[in-house]
Amino acid sequence: KECTQDESTAAAIFTVQMDDYLGGKPVQNRELQGYESMDFVGYFKGGLKYKEIYQWCGSSCNKYERLKASQVATGIRDNERKGRSQLIVVEEGHEPSELITVLGEKPELRDGEEDDDIIADITNRKMAKLYMVSDASGSMKVSMVAEENPFSMAMLLSEECFILDHGAAKQIFVWKGRDANPQERKAAMKTAEEFLEQMHYSTNTQIQVLPEGGETPIFKQFFKDWRDKDQSDGFGKVYVTEKVAQIKQIPFDASKLHSSPQMAAQHNMVDDGSGKVEIWRVENNGRIEIDRNSYGEFYGGDCYIILYTYPRGRIIYTWQGANATRDELTTSAFLTVQLDRSLGGQAVQIRVSQGKEPAHLLSLFKDKPLIIYKNGTSKKGGQVPAPPTRLFQVRRNLASITRIVEVDVDAKSLNSNDVFVLKLRQNNGYIWRGKGASQEEEKGAEYVASVLKCKTTRIQEGKEPEEFWNSLGGKKDYQTSPLLETQAEDHPPRLYACSNKTGRFFVEEVPGEFTQDDLAEDDVMLLDAWEQVKLYFVHSKRGYL
Repeated sequence: KECTQDESTAAAIFTVQMDDYLGGKPVQNRELQGYESMDFVGYFKGGLKYKEIYQWCGSSCNKYERLKASQVATGIRDNERKGRSQLIVVEEGHEPSELITVLGEKPELRDGEEDDDIIADITNRKMAKLYMVSDASGSMKVSMVAEENPFSMAMLLSEECFILDHGAAKQIFVWKGRDANPQERKAAMKTAEEFLEQMHYSTNTQIQVLPEGGETPIFKQFFKDWRDKDQSDGFGKVYVTEKVAQIKQIPFDASKLHSSPQMAAQHNMVDDGSGKVEIWRVENNGRIEIDRNSYGEFYGGDCYIILYTYPRGRIIYTWQGANATRDELTTSAFLTVQLDRSLGGQAVQIRVSQGKEPAHLLSLFKDKPLIIYKNGTSKKGGQVPAPPTRLFQVRRNLASITRIVEVDVDAKSLNSNDVFVLKLRQNNGYIWRGKGASQEEEKGAEYVASVLKCKTTRIQEGKEPEEFWNSLGGKKDYQTSPLLETQAEDHPPRLYACSNKTGRFFVEEVPGEFTQDDLAEDDVMLLDAWEQVKLYFVHSKRGYL
């Protein structure tokens, strides 16, 4: 405030020059010491500091007033604060201490009356005036366009500059049309200062220069029909800047669902798995080679890297346990790339999530089925004592290869189509054979029992002793049906996802062995069980069918 007139004039000139250099698009603000705007103050104090925006709602305000206040506050947050400030809605009587610190204690407010809004509308119409700036005669002239707000957006002409006088709040706006005379645009700030003198306004009045298209929410509120570029009308017609992509609709042919070249390419075996196999465990940001006697035994808390070498090339499988840490998951991906580079970058990399093992990976362990322990780790010093009671599911996959997975010790885990091994204390246990189980699954059960060093008793589904159910926490309903009680070798179940997320309807088969986790709530799922077809969808998707 102690600067000279020359310095003040020079600052205005340099501002105009910079604005002209930038194409006349920036918003210009004149700030005075002691009367800085919140925008200006926000750039300092130890770097950028973004303020909170409070929306205060009176106890008797209506929904339209709330909506308008929310629109203005949101516009300030998104446009003037770049979306970084926090919008806080405050109800009358629940003002936070931060708001009271700034505004002081709230005085007693009288109850609102029905005529208050009418009186406020009449008063607000006299708060702002709109003037047009012209130099048609060779000198700048200011003529009134509208004496009361709200104004119409049609009053703003792209060929002219306008002044919106909101002197009651010590603020005026200079709006520059994109096609206005260059002299008018350059002299916008000077004209605003002359306008302040003409209207006898305080020199502390804030001036904001706005280019067409760069209007602030505070400026827009003075117009009753303001429309932004590309603004949409409700939920119907939408204004866009570019053309909408044409989406070619392809007729859906259900008869082709069972012939999927993509699935065949993904699950066909590259060979019989007789090549060289090397396995490392991810540990301490590196890979540790595991004992060959432990090949085929994976822990849910670990990640493994399997290198398979055969005459035609190399395949690197990255197996990631369901309970592995985020660091191990990240490290496993990094080590896979590192291993591939050391081999010349010619290997095929395949990431495998627990439970999604492809048939070829399962075939690498020859006559030993893959065993996946539910939790724990094989790291030295990281092992925890195994629980005394454990339940393993032995299941043959689509390629007739057996896989063994540890599941919850609960009767609900049983399935009539599989074989289960229940290990009890003192290394005793049961081999439970479902009515639809196969001989391969029964052999797999014998194998896991030998690995666990468990002496087992064979029992058939429906002939279980009481001790068996007691060990599982009591008899409960489990997965059983006439279909599961038969060995469906010729027509295994298949799962499809139906979606229109690309703009057209298409059906895609879920690869590999699917589980309940593969049911996507944002799609319609179709389960083809050969003799039955079932649909799965959430309630919000009913119209989608």
